[in-house]
Amino acid sequence: MMRAFSAALLALIVLPAAAGAQSLFSTRGLGVPLEPVDARARALGGIGVGLLGWTGSMVNPAEAAGVYRRGVTAAIQSSRRSVEFEGESDVVGGTRFPVMRAVLPFGERVGVAIGYGGFLDQAWAVRSESVVPIGDREIRAVDQVESSGGVAQGRLDVAYLVTPTLAVGIGAGLYTGRLERVVSRSFPDSVVIDGFRTTAAWNYSGPAVSAGAWWQPLPILRLGASVTWAGELRAEPEEGTTQEVRVDLPLQVAAGASGQLAPGLLAVAGARWAGWSSVADGFGDPDVAADTWEVGGGLEWRGARALGRPFPLRLGARYAKLPFRVQGATPSEWALALGLGSVLARDDLGPRAVVDAAIERGRRGDAAATGLTESFWRLTLSMALFGQ
Repeated sequence: MMRAFSAALLALIVLPAAAGAQSLFSTRGLGVPLEPVDARARALGGIGVGLLGWTGSMVNPAEAAGVYRRGVTAAIQSSRRSVEFEGESDVVGGTRFPVMRAVLPFGERVGVAIGYGGFLDQAWAVRSESVVPIGDREIRAVDQVESSGGVAQGRLDVAYLVTPTLAVGIGAGLYTGRLERVVSRSFPDSVVIDGFRTTAAWNYSGPAVSAGAWWQPLPILRLGASVTWAGELRAEPEEGTTQEVRVDLPLQVAAGASGQLAPGLLAVAGARWAGWSSVADGFGDPDVAADTWEVGGGLEWRGARALGRPFPLRLGARYAKLPFRVQGATPSEWALALGLGSVLARDDLGPRAVVDAAIERGRRGDAAATGLTESFWRLTLSMALFGQ
């Protein structure tokens, strides 16, 4: 089923086509990775590990320790892409929710967090127009393949503050989600000839376990690391197909650090590795995916104030390899980010409500190697609320 679908998709893409929905890089393999991080982490390089201060990101389960107030974070992300493929171009956009996470402390040492976030985006569409002979006539036909859905992750974390400067955490969760793909042909210039539409759908499920730690040897320095083991992802057929798909998801390792360079100035750096070549057996193609590296970092200046409130300013950069090959090449992605934060309410214990924003300008792909490129603007907004 997957090979037949890939062949049909390639046949559509190599024709003059316009893109719709999300990234066309999502057409390959299992899609485009999504990081379950909030706007602050996104503005500081997107790794989300080892950050001084509050983070609502799901990357490191140990971040639930050392939080003395219950809190919740939610993020929304909108993007606008300019897509170019072999001389054809289009502008597409979309909105998603990269992360929602709540943290609840139990005493001074234990913290519990529950979160739900993105993992893989499989939303895209391609459209092609052609002229086909029917009887003694030639009629314009419009072919379209649409994909919607993806893989998300839900996880429960428990973290423990071993000492005031060292915390460890472990998390257990599930990958979940749904994929629906629709192939259709219509004849817009004919009222006699009917088109056709076929739908295939799968439901995703699979286990995951994460472990992590952070260490703060100095009040101005924090180091963090996490590892996530993922089991087999099962795509169980729901509609239009009877074939189940199984792939081994990658082991992921992330590490990061942040430190005060000067009063009010924070520097952040981090990296992530993922063993995506593990999915090759599930697709029966050793060249479908490659292991990937991702690096990112940034600066946060906390000296800006307006109306009596602090407005942290952030500047970050990120470079990553995408796991699934296009035309035999491994695409890359880079992005520059500008971020801003604001404390909406606070009390004697600290912030009660915080909003953060990050806007990114980036590019995916290599026209010479793949024929496909995307330039994008991406806006991430997140809000954190804290209880008593």
